Amino acid sequence: AVSAPSVYVDYGNITSTCSTLTLFFNDVSVNRRRMSADSPASCKLTGTPIEEIRELKRKACERISSLIRAISSNSSPKRSKASVDSFFTYKRLVKSYTFELWAGNEISPRELAVHGWECKARDQAQCIACKQFLCTTLPKITSVNIIVYNRCLRRIRENIVNSHVLTCLYRSKPLEFKHDVDETFLNDIVRPKISTFNVEELKMNMIVPDDLVWRTSETKCPESQEPFIGASLGWSIETEKIAGQKLYVAVCDYCARNFVLGYEVFDPVKTHKRWCPVMDVNPDDGVPLWKLILERVSPTTKQRTKPVTIKDVESAKRALDHSLSIVSRENMVDS
Repeated sequence: AVSAPSVYVDYGNITSTCSTLTLFFNDVSVNRRRMSADSPASCKLTGTPIEEIRELKRKACERISSLIRAISSNSSPKRSKASVDSFFTYKRLVKSYTFELWAGNEISPRELAVHGWECKARDQAQCIACKQFLCTTLPKITSVNIIVYNRCLRRIRENIVNSHVLTCLYRSKPLEFKHDVDETFLNDIVRPKISTFNVEELKMNMIVPDDLVWRTSETKCPESQEPFIGASLGWSIETEKIAGQKLYVAVCDYCARNFVLGYEVFDPVKTHKRWCPVMDVNPDDGVPLWKLILERVSPTTKQRTKPVTIKDVESAKRALDHSLSIVSRENMVDS
C-alpha cells in the first residue's frame, strides 16, 4: 500500500476538544439538577444515558492519552529533523515528474515519490537507493477492456513496492514525513515560504479560499494575509526570466505545480494538483491540514493563542475526569 507522505498533529485542537467535552458534561450535570428540583419524586434522565456518557469519556480519554504520547515523541529534535529531511527528499523526487514526462499518466507522482522513485524518462522511474527501474506504461483505455486496464493499473501499483530489491529501504519504509505543527516545522518549512512573498512589486491577485470566506466580506484576499494563506497552502514565490521578462511564479513543493502570477486570478486551493498532500484532511477531526498551519502562523490568531504544552493537555484531561465524576455521582443518587 502507498502511504500518504504527510501527516499533521494539531496540538491546539487537543485542549479545545477537552474543553468542549467538559462543557457538555457540565451541561448534563446542570440539567440533571434542574430536573431534580422540578420533579424530585419522579426524576428520570431524559437526555444522554449515563452509559453513553461514560463511553464518550472513555474514548475521549484514550484519544487524549494518545495525543499526549504523540506530543512527547514528536517533540524530540531527532524526530523533527528526520521529518524535515524526508520532506526535502520527497520534494526533490516529486519535481522530477515534469509535465513533458508524466502528463496523462494514471499513477500520481506522489504514489511513486514516497517509495523513492525518481522519474528518468517517459513512464519510467528509478529508485534513488537500490537503482532498480520501474515501468509505468499503461495500455490506452480506449483500446482495451476496462477490466484489463484496471488489472494493469493494479499490477503497476503492486510493483511500486515489489520492484525494489528485498533489502531496499523504500520497499519496507516509504517516505512518511510527519509534519507536526511545532516550531521546528514552522521554522524549517513554513516561515521560509512566507519570506518569499516579501517582494515589493509582487501582485498576487489571490482569492480567499472558500473555507475562509467567513472571515471577510470580500472574495479577494487581503494583501496582509496573502503570505500566510499562501505559505500554509504550500506555496512559495520564485522568479523566472522568460524572453528577458522577469516573472513571479507560485510554486508548490508538495505537487510541483507552477503558476505564473499577474495574469490571472490565483486560487491557492484549486491550483494544486488533485493528489497534492497539502489538501489532505486530518482523519481525527476532518479539518484540512493547511488550516492547522494557518492557525499557527497567522498574526491574527497568534495574538489570541499560545503554544499548547503537555501540562495544558493533562490539565484539560483532569477537568474532563472531574466533570464526569460529578455526573456519575448524581446518577447514583438519582437511582
